[in-house]
Amino acid sequence: MDGQQADLVIAVRAGTGRISGPTMKGGPIDSRPTVGQQTDTGIRIGAQQGHAPPLNDPSMSGPRDNRPHIGNEVGSAEDSFEVYLGNTQYPLDSSPVWRYVVKDCLQAPSVSAVEQFRKAVAEAEKNQTEEALRSPPRVCNHVLARSQ
Repeated sequence: MDGQQADLVIAVRAGTGRISGPTMKGGPIDSRPTVGQQTDTGIRIGAQQGHAPPLNDPSMSGPRDNRPHIGNEVGSAEDSFEVYLGNTQYPLDSSPVWRYVVKDCLQAPSVSAVEQFRKAVAEAEKNQTEEALRSPPRVCNHVLARSQ
């Protein structure tokens, strides 16, 4: 499964407690996409050999160096959990539809980012149901012409 077929794309980033710092880039670690899916009875995890289609536009970045090398990463010092709409060519190039950035929100066993996302989904479903109940039923006033 890739981001172009998924309804939602979730991006997580573990914060380092610093705004910038060294990181290892390239090599086999960066080239093995994985997929995790929750089912009613458990969790299914799969891996793909090779490269999946990119989730952001490759023309927007410079040439890619796949050899292992030391790089520098700049970002939030806190953990982040971001949700993007899928079914687009480059889902990560758009703004997230939901974002949660808090120190240690990805730490087990509670993983508060996931709990907050579940609460946000439940609240949205509740609001949608309440809105449907408050709205008056729609009446169609179409007159059908009879053939003669």
